[in-house]
Amino acid sequence: MPTPTRIIDTREGLQQQWPDLRGTAVVGVDLRGLDLDLSLAQVHGAMFLGCRFSPGLAGELTARGAAALSNLGSVPFEIYRAQLYSYAELAAGYEAGLEDTLDAVITRWFDSSSSASLPDLVVRALHDATIDAAVARFVLGHRVVGVMGGHALARDAPLYRRVALLGRALSRAGFTVATGGGPGVMEAANFGAWSAPHDDDVLDRALEVLARSPDHPSDPEGYVGRAMEVRATWPDGGVSLGVPTWVYAQEPTGLFASHIAKYFTNSVREDGLLAIARSGVVYAPGGAGTEQEIFTDLAQNSLTLYGVRSPMVFFDSDHYEVDHPDLLSAARRQATRFGWGELITVCDDPVATVAFISDHDPDGAGVSGVDERRTHKDV
Repeated sequence: MPTPTRIIDTREGLQQQWPDLRGTAVVGVDLRGLDLDLSLAQVHGAMFLGCRFSPGLAGELTARGAAALSNLGSVPFEIYRAQLYSYAELAAGYEAGLEDTLDAVITRWFDSSSSASLPDLVVRALHDATIDAAVARFVLGHRVVGVMGGHALARDAPLYRRVALLGRALSRAGFTVATGGGPGVMEAANFGAWSAPHDDDVLDRALEVLARSPDHPSDPEGYVGRAMEVRATWPDGGVSLGVPTWVYAQEPTGLFASHIAKYFTNSVREDGLLAIARSGVVYAPGGAGTEQEIFTDLAQNSLTLYGVRSPMVFFDSDHYEVDHPDLLSAARRQATRFGWGELITVCDDPVATVAFISDHDPDGAGVSGVDERRTHKDV
């Protein structure tokens, strides 16, 4: 993975880096009145995003090879993100009700924006581009495993607990769990990662709390409230990533992801989530969205689009071997055709799943059979 762009989002950071700002993104810094000698600045290739300038400064920086982009009007969020979101940031205003959180406010802006409006499209694209850059910085040095599956899985379902055990086991094995950042399977995996630093019994004790509001549609306030209660009772949870989208306006953003990369454009979010999951992807039961992710992953692996081929685990044999054997057969046929059939398996046990991923992680030591080039010649 290329080295991410250096980000500066404070005056102190700018002064420490001065005068060499080549290739740097300066985000949201008030540059007025700074005691810095512009003539010494090396700014070729630098970007100044959403900064505040003294008269004429933006023009001078541009003349020296930098780019300066303004905030493009008034919107209820930061267009240029220096960091990923946290749940605490998105939940700001929760005390006044779910409709008053920052997440809800941004959702309303998104619903009222227009795909026919060029300014709205530019704002969305710039926001998502800086989220992309923040994700690239986050995953550097992390062995990311994606966990995909349906959003409708209830918290009191046996599969929810099994996925949570999987998320905990992956975290404890040194992997970073990444999900679509929504409810159901996604929440279960992030919750498991959250519980990883705590004693083993915490997972089941917390599940008892969550099960009091098992699904979001029937009890939105309780669903969020029970998760907030768990977070408050067992703080300092483990690290994981949620990658949701404002397209799914009715779904709550994952409450147990320590880092959140929320996008306006769902296609960018979907492809990017699978791309960063270099160490593997686990597919729990799901619907059309999960099936789309399976075939996107198959294409990424078959074409070696991101430099490696990563293991795919179909988690729940009844679902994939009994209820949907055609889906599993199609996946295996595609993988065999392109020479990586050994990277697909079906598994029911969280520990065995982690073992398979560890044995086939393309970034792990001693892994064989992972073709890092496009060797297929028949298509």
